[in-house]
Amino acid sequence: MSMRATARLGAGALLLAGLLAGCGDDGGDDDGGDGGDVAFADRSYDDIKSAAIEAMGSLDSVHVDASVSSGGQEATLDISMSADGSCTGTVAFGGVGAEVLQTADGAWYKPDQGLLEQQFGREAAGVGEFVGDHWVVDSSGEVTPNNCDLESFIEQVTSDEEEESDAEVAGVEELDGEEVVKLTFTNDDGDGAVYVLTEGEHYIAQFEIEGEDPGTVAFSEFDEEVEVETPAEDDIVDLADYRPQG
Repeated sequence: MSMRATARLGAGALLLAGLLAGCGDDGGDDDGGDGGDVAFADRSYDDIKSAAIEAMGSLDSVHVDASVSSGGQEATLDISMSADGSCTGTVAFGGVGAEVLQTADGAWYKPDQGLLEQQFGREAAGVGEFVGDHWVVDSSGEVTPNNCDLESFIEQVTSDEEEESDAEVAGVEELDGEEVVKLTFTNDDGDGAVYVLTEGEHYIAQFEIEGEDPGTVAFSEFDEEVEVETPAEDDIVDLADYRPQG
């Protein structure tokens, strides 16, 4: 795959993570402690945020389901990833995408027709026939690893790169059957909301941003095993072996 095309897919995940950076730690004095006898949802904005950042930073695996717009283009991510590199799911950016898979043995992807057309133009049909339903070796490491780096993604989530205003605890809600406390704020990206689980580990369940480039990122399956299996040799192709017809 060309660097130009594959980089666009990787940019999708970076875009999603970058928007999350706005809810990072503001460097306050609150250490995210247990808050004594105060109910979690009744604690301060900074205290709840710090607890969420600490919980996200301890994750060994997570599922990410996200949709974010940027400059009129949409980035989507539907991936389960773990700290050991295991990863499976789909990623798309600007109307093109791929299914991705990573195990201890390597990384592969299945490009969609849009990606083939973007990369190969008139040769897309021939390449598509060559690839079929096989997994393509990600020899450049620019598609799958870019979208499967849990540590990098979480670092983006918990970074402190933007100033917040109008930050407040907006109350308790129910989200997908779980009780969450809603934090709202405004930063350079627009008005945002973070939903933090009130029970157990205080993970971020969902992040939303409204503005010129709106988006939603949902987290689930915290620390659950990411089940992946290395494809059989007969199910793998290498684009270096492709030869145009005629």
